[in-house]
Amino acid sequence: MTNPQTGPDPIRLHIAAEKLPRDGLEIRYEANEAERAALARHLDILEVRELRADLTASRWRGEGVKVKGSLRAILVQESVVTLEPVSQALNEAFETTFVPEGSRLAPVPQTGENEIHVDLESEDPPETFRGPQIDVGPFLMEAVSLGLDPYPRESDVAFEAVDTDPDPKAGVRSAFDVLTTLVPRETKGAKGE
Repeated sequence: MTNPQTGPDPIRLHIAAEKLPRDGLEIRYEANEAERAALARHLDILEVRELRADLTASRWRGEGVKVKGSLRAILVQESVVTLEPVSQALNEAFETTFVPEGSRLAPVPQTGENEIHVDLESEDPPETFRGPQIDVGPFLMEAVSLGLDPYPRESDVAFEAVDTDPDPKAGVRSAFDVLTTLVPRETKGAKGE
């Protein structure tokens, strides 16, 4: 997510990149009601009841900024089984590194290639920012989005098998049984004669 500052996002959390104390800046963030409602609409879920982050922003390799800490949220989604509201508590570690645009530490854009190479063992490359401030809000939203349960449901509810066969007593038929209906009966066995 490069340059997240472009575009309206439900959550904005600005950090002055150039004015960080030597020992880091402690940040406590709690989303207000309007931000939680906008985030729920953005994520297409029923409700964000709570969203809090305890972060520390500190200098990284001279010109960069590392933001790390924890993110807690209570989210309400629609159950994929019963369509009833289901709550989910989210408690995620959060860590992102930022560097100014044009920095020697910024990821080098690959040109002329149609493939993206991903090394799952290495750290994520730093995100870039423009200007004197970093907006961490979109990255918090991304962390919440990645933590969402893709198939929310109540813990005691499970999918039940449904028989859609119009004639369950007829037995299981092979997919090739349909082919026998395509060949006229009088030509069966005529090949061997």
